[in-house]
Amino acid sequence: MLIASLAAFVFSNQFHVVKLAFNFWNPVSISQYRLSRLSDEEYTSAIEQALEDGDISDAQMMVEIAEENNRGLPAELIQRTQESTVEFGLRNTWDFLNGSITGEVTSTASLGGVLAADYVGIGDARDVIVQGSRMVKGDTYDQLTLGLALAGLATVVPGSGPADLGFSVLKTASKAGKMPKKLVGHLNSTAGALIDTDGLKRGLSRVSLPELKMPSINAVRTSFRDIDWRGVTKGDFAQLKKPISTMFPVDTGAIKDAFSSALRKDALEEISILADSATGIISAGGVKSGLRALEYADDAKDLSRFHSLAAHMGERTSAIIKILGKSAIKLGELLYLVIVMLVAALGWLLGAVWLSISTFRTMYSAIKLAKRYS
Repeated sequence: MLIASLAAFVFSNQFHVVKLAFNFWNPVSISQYRLSRLSDEEYTSAIEQALEDGDISDAQMMVEIAEENNRGLPAELIQRTQESTVEFGLRNTWDFLNGSITGEVTSTASLGGVLAADYVGIGDARDVIVQGSRMVKGDTYDQLTLGLALAGLATVVPGSGPADLGFSVLKTASKAGKMPKKLVGHLNSTAGALIDTDGLKRGLSRVSLPELKMPSINAVRTSFRDIDWRGVTKGDFAQLKKPISTMFPVDTGAIKDAFSSALRKDALEEISILADSATGIISAGGVKSGLRALEYADDAKDLSRFHSLAAHMGERTSAIIKILGKSAIKLGELLYLVIVMLVAALGWLLGAVWLSISTFRTMYSAIKLAKRYS
């Protein structure tokens, strides 16, 4: 009876819930459990939505996750998620250029362009000059964008590496309206303390907005022909330093120096914690994972949990968050189920102990009785 009941339990859904109960704090376990419970229709709907949004890479990852969980997907749908290398390169080149030039996120590739422009210092310089000019004139300006752009520009050597990606993705998520109001409010309350108005005015008097030198179509094809776009999606922007610098011929080092006194670095610590988590997510799961995590993170604790998820799931993190949202890292309604199953498991264990003791005592008594009459 014990063996039969144990076997039935191990192969049931309840056993997976109990396993989750012993890892209730782990966002990886939470995500894996939720993904294993999604239906064929839910996976199909999520993939259709990703394709509609132009998230080809996410759609491909969703197909892999669905197949690993033994879900049946229409062959036609799987076919639509496939993309040739040429198509991938063309789509990314023009969207990337748009992002690096305008600073606006319209697709995954444009997000790479925005972050790459910040990587070489151009994007942060543009935002500091545009938003800073509005501030000193008394016009409406974006305080959070200005503060984070100053942080990204002033705390690292432009183009030295991805150390400032955290500030950049926080800024980009804010500009794109991709962050929860709670996190935006928290960041805004801190961003004002970052800005030294007098230092900003001095910086603005020394520099001007860099002029765009838009290359020809042939030049674009030549410059971006050998770019490893999949590397770009993971935050490797070193290969893009030359083409971006060609479009914006400006001394980013001089701009950094001009605004060196515009940032109060003593007020930077709190935002730096969030930026570090965002950088960790990008390093592990790619730039889109970082932006998508910021859509659901209310605070530094949430970002840290998304970082833990990305450290294990890698490039799949973006697709997982797109499917599950914040429930990828939170138990939510599963908490009640976990508690019920823990109580049930404890009840089974106590019952098994009682049955074992009772059976042993009965057998022992039977053996003694048999010996007495033998």
